[in-house]
Amino acid sequence: MFSLCFNQPKRFIHCCSVFLILSSSASHAVAYQSHSSIYKTAKTFLSANVLSKQNNQATITVGKLDSRLKLKKCSKRLQAFLSKGSRQVGKTTVGVKCDGTKPWSLHVSVVISVFGDVLVAKRQLYKGDVLSASDLEIEKHDLANLPHGYLEEKASSTGMKVKRRITAGTVITPSMLKKPRIVSRGQKITILAKIGRMQVRMEGKALAHGAAGDRIRVVNIKSRKKLEGVITVKGEVKVDI
Repeated sequence: MFSLCFNQPKRFIHCCSVFLILSSSASHAVAYQSHSSIYKTAKTFLSANVLSKQNNQATITVGKLDSRLKLKKCSKRLQAFLSKGSRQVGKTTVGVKCDGTKPWSLHVSVVISVFGDVLVAKRQLYKGDVLSASDLEIEKHDLANLPHGYLEEKASSTGMKVKRRITAGTVITPSMLKKPRIVSRGQKITILAKIGRMQVRMEGKALAHGAAGDRIRVVNIKSRKKLEGVITVKGEVKVDI
């Protein structure tokens, strides 16, 4: 081709024009940011800032960007970030931005799955049942799929009362259980009062129902004075005077 260009003046001019056009096109070719580099930036950021805080097994699945999306290659290293209020488990998004000469920013959809041990019902439980360790077993679940909460240890649930029927295999949530009542309204109870270094025991009467740890009002039978205190595991009421 070049020999033909040099042998014929008109062809030479034409060839030079073509060469200049091709050279100009090559010099102005736009370099685009690869989608894989965006995915890698998002995943590396989440691994360092989210997964490192988890004590449980966790995985990250990064969603795919639209194949038609073309972003100019960043002149600086890509940066990732989490928007204020972003979830750090389950379906969420992570931002990736370019702070180069031609900045851009976008959000990538991700799914952060965190697997942990949770309590499930070993058998069908009925309203009013008091839980024992044999009623429960531990299974591994994706915590992102448990928006209503969960319990991790049998010790935290044993002795609790079931509020409604629970089928076998169901994940136990805090709202399914309640502390058993150990004090009833009108019941005679012992009032414990600490005065300085002394602890005084008085006969009293409960003015409300309650479970261990609940704060209720009581009345001193002798003085008729009304007090407020916390129910102990023994069913006594501890007040501050």
